[in-house]
Amino acid sequence: MSEGWISFLIDEIGLYTLSNAGTDVYIIILLRMIRLIGFGATSLILALFLKSLGIPEQYIGLFMTLTFIGDLVSSFLLSIITDQIGRKKMLLACSVLMTLTGAVFGLSENYYVLVITAILGILTPSGGEVGPFRTVEQSSIASLVPHEKRSDIYAWYTFLGTFCAAFGSFLAGALIDIVQDNYGFTIVQSYKCVFWVYTLLSGICVILCLFITGNIEVKPDPGLEEPATTPEDNESEPTETSQLIPTTGNVTNKPKNKFRLLPHLSPDTYLLVIKLSLLFGLDSFASSLTPISWISYYIKNKFDVPSSYLGSVFFTTGFVSGFTSLGSTPLTKRFGAVVTMVFTHLPASILLALVPLPSSFSLTMGILVVRACTQTMDVAPKHVFLATLVSDSDRTAVFGFVNVVKTLAQVVGPSIVGVITQRGAQWISFVIAGSLKATYDIGMLVTFLTYNRHAVH
Repeated sequence: MSEGWISFLIDEIGLYTLSNAGTDVYIIILLRMIRLIGFGATSLILALFLKSLGIPEQYIGLFMTLTFIGDLVSSFLLSIITDQIGRKKMLLACSVLMTLTGAVFGLSENYYVLVITAILGILTPSGGEVGPFRTVEQSSIASLVPHEKRSDIYAWYTFLGTFCAAFGSFLAGALIDIVQDNYGFTIVQSYKCVFWVYTLLSGICVILCLFITGNIEVKPDPGLEEPATTPEDNESEPTETSQLIPTTGNVTNKPKNKFRLLPHLSPDTYLLVIKLSLLFGLDSFASSLTPISWISYYIKNKFDVPSSYLGSVFFTTGFVSGFTSLGSTPLTKRFGAVVTMVFTHLPASILLALVPLPSSFSLTMGILVVRACTQTMDVAPKHVFLATLVSDSDRTAVFGFVNVVKTLAQVVGPSIVGVITQRGAQWISFVIAGSLKATYDIGMLVTFLTYNRHAVH
């Protein structure tokens, strides 16, 4: 009986799917894990590092805004040409760029040099993904994994990445205390050590990219080769993650330009992608008001905790967040992607608005941990839902477009936080962010409930 329950649990959380996913999927997930260790480490100390250089909060916010603008431009342009030059080459080139970014931050203390590097390079103030990595990897997984297995792989992709970002925060905090206490490093030198770790991790990613095979590259759309479906075929009920709006023969057979800003989609699919992008953009703008760099800055200033303790805070919340994200797989299979997205994300949105209320560190920590329980459970369902909207040949461009909209929405947020922080009112950013995120959740439910997969079950 116990073996049956164990087997059931393993299947529910997608371990069977993961164990048979193939080498390319493993490398993609490993790349994300290593990369997010670096992102988690640098995002924890980015605002603190800039402040230690004597830069006012207003200019720290501007720095983050310009960083997001650089990410916006690079993500948009590179996602357009990724499938033409090759997904493997794109991952390799961006990993090299990430390595160079870390090296410059490890060497320079000049604000203008750091700003230019952040714009042209790959760095994250939020602790999440930047650059075209996410776009390329999402579309590659969708190409490598069958429809019905994608929710499992996306859940593990999210969980392991979130866990590693949390570990990166812990690593940064511990490293700073070690080099200061044992080797007499100054605060600026200790922060630079974190950027050198970022450089090392990026170099490892460069090597791993060399082992990816051509299987991740875009495949010709089978719709171009297979005969048109009959009316009877079109009346059959869709599976959980099959394409929600099938591409008609007329749309599929349109000639495609080699370089195009957006793929050729049916009008209905275009409308869905635009609506989804706007709602994701609202959520991203809210997130830009409370990125990990500003949250760590807020907690350190309010409670004056040491760096190692600060790292432990985000390790704990990240671990909890990553572990609970695995629960999104069975929820998505049973209730559908939209319902899972909304009812796991809404509690986290409300709790975010409550973060400034406690006057004690322990209560603030408690709110952050409880929030982390459902904070990322909507990520894998998002990937699944978006992947069902378009065909494989258009997926990279559509993912890229959506991610560009999300990045564009994040541009002004850090500057706003910088201004209100300089005036001693950073707590307002948490209230606004939580309210906007709750609005996004309600908007998703109202707009996309009819596309939920629950009817299939």
